[in-house]
Amino acid sequence: QQQQLEDRLFRHFRGWNWSERARDTSSWLWDFGYDIQRHGLRKWACKDCILGNRPIIASFTSSGLQNAANHLWREHKTPAPEGEKKSTAQLKSEGALKSNQLTIASVLKLDVNKPAEQNIANSFISRFDKQHFQRMLVELIVSSNQSFSFAENPILREIFDYLSPSVSIQHANLTARAVRYKIIQEYNRHKQTVN
Repeated sequence: QQQQLEDRLFRHFRGWNWSERARDTSSWLWDFGYDIQRHGLRKWACKDCILGNRPIIASFTSSGLQNAANHLWREHKTPAPEGEKKSTAQLKSEGALKSNQLTIASVLKLDVNKPAEQNIANSFISRFDKQHFQRMLVELIVSSNQSFSFAENPILREIFDYLSPSVSIQHANLTARAVRYKIIQEYNRHKQTVN
């Protein structure tokens, strides 16, 4: 059967031959594609398309393997192996499947199909500025001489969520390490003025 699949491959790719593998083939994607070349151009040709005897075989240049990963997910539902980089198509699909993901509309129990409630949700979303919130939090810590870990205080975070669910939804809370980084960043930006 292997010979039959290879014959089918080269019927679709006349004038091509096996790649001499001059470059690295360590990506997991090469397990799902044939490595072929012609006139110095190297391609990945989809094994599943060959196996399924599709009339058109998906193929991508060896430098465009992200497209091959997207193809594997979209056309064959082949996920990236555990620990390997996922394709953007797989990430988008998995993100869309997370129904328990919080949104302003779900927290406030709004039906965004109703124009009035859609306006309320959009108003909440547009009013929250993550960078401004983080800047104010750092200013609070510095001006009140708090430790950086103050930003991780669970009661403070509860207060923020009570005032605006957008803080958690947009992952705007800062860690002690992030507070330290932002303070150093600001210091370096305004070093001349401070000295």
